[in-house]
Amino acid sequence: MFEKVISFGPYGQWIAAIATTFSVALSGSIVAWPSAAFPKMVDGSAGFDFTDTEKSWLASLPFAGAVFSPIPVSYIMDRLGRRNTLHVSILLAMLHWIVVAFSSDFYFISVARFMSGLFCGTEYISVSILVAEMVEPSIRGRLISVTGMTFYMGALYVSCISYASYQTMTLLCGVPALLLFITFMFIPESPYYYLMHGKRKEAEDAVVWLRGHCNKEEFKRIEDGVQEQLKSQGTFKEIISFKPNRNAFILIECFKIFSSCTACLILFSYSTSLVPDSFVSSQDSYILLCILWVFAALVSSSVMDKFPRRMILGVSCVGTFSFYAITTIWYYLKEFTTVDLSSTTWIPLVSILFGSFFEIIGIVNIPNVLKGEIFPINIKTKACALSCMTACGLETLNALFYYDLNNLIGQYINFLKPCISCCLCLYITVFHMFETKGLDLETIQDMLTGKNRGKKTENEKVSYA
Repeated sequence: MFEKVISFGPYGQWIAAIATTFSVALSGSIVAWPSAAFPKMVDGSAGFDFTDTEKSWLASLPFAGAVFSPIPVSYIMDRLGRRNTLHVSILLAMLHWIVVAFSSDFYFISVARFMSGLFCGTEYISVSILVAEMVEPSIRGRLISVTGMTFYMGALYVSCISYASYQTMTLLCGVPALLLFITFMFIPESPYYYLMHGKRKEAEDAVVWLRGHCNKEEFKRIEDGVQEQLKSQGTFKEIISFKPNRNAFILIECFKIFSSCTACLILFSYSTSLVPDSFVSSQDSYILLCILWVFAALVSSSVMDKFPRRMILGVSCVGTFSFYAITTIWYYLKEFTTVDLSSTTWIPLVSILFGSFFEIIGIVNIPNVLKGEIFPINIKTKACALSCMTACGLETLNALFYYDLNNLIGQYINFLKPCISCCLCLYITVFHMFETKGLDLETIQDMLTGKNRGKKTENEKVSYA
């Protein structure tokens, strides 16, 4: 809107990408809110309380809301723009915090939580697409993977203000949304979006804002790639009917299923009731976990463009399984045996810390990078919308049935699930994943369609099955 007022030269793409990825922090604070709010309801400081069933609904409704927004948003993004869609959706997050802060009625808060999920679903598909289309290939992986760090920064922010009163804490959660809404007024639209609509001059201006200059040869390559991909209409049917699109979509679907089964998502909402007191209280352990999550996401971002992504994901799977297996065994022994574990309450916290670290560096972050890279522009928003619905649907079930699964099976199920999923993820990584590190979006499409089969590069291990 006001991008012509200010310019950052060659650092524009960094500023735009970081601002965009910070919208994920708003989702992090929304998902993490129950861990800070529920204890205040239990101890009476909030002035009201809900049943366990009602609390599970409040924790799961943002995920449920995120199931419904992606498909409408996929159309809106192609018509109104990636940045414009994300910008307007921030208003939903702001309105959510106002309602939650000033209402004690379960149904009003439920509507607000569902509404916040509509924002989460919007940023879920728009952020990785917008960043992928704004930045150069050499830094694309790092900047998209920053979304993981900002997500956990949102949770860390909530944990740090959790010592304030219920209403003050909730209102403070809305401050980042207001600041980000103002910031987005100075960020340009994606040049790919402009080229999709034949606005060549606006696309050039956007590239200049983002990179400080516009390389004519590179710009022509981008323009030709967009026109080639737009020759087909880009319907939902084409995601399945065209084999390269189908291969890419199945790969992303598998990875999003695995990332939806991570223990981190359960810990976001329920860590204060799941992690036992040890050398720190359960409340303080949540802050410790948030700090660790931010650090892990920072590590993931720093190595994303330095090492092959297949290797990072493989290490992530092995590390996650190793530490969560220990956690699973500890909880099983605690609940179903008479073994005295009173002197070992530090074990689950330590194993969760290390397991979360390995989860985040690969299983959580890499699918977000890939979904912004491997789909052609004519189906990108639609394919990402479907993958978002898959992930959010599973996340809804995990959060909604948390208490039920604990009662029927035991708390160890929260760590057995990621153990199983990371084993399946390792299989897909080794035998079906292809490498995208350092490749521009046009080259990735050439690889998927087989146009680069004659070239021998280290990045070309592609599964065409």
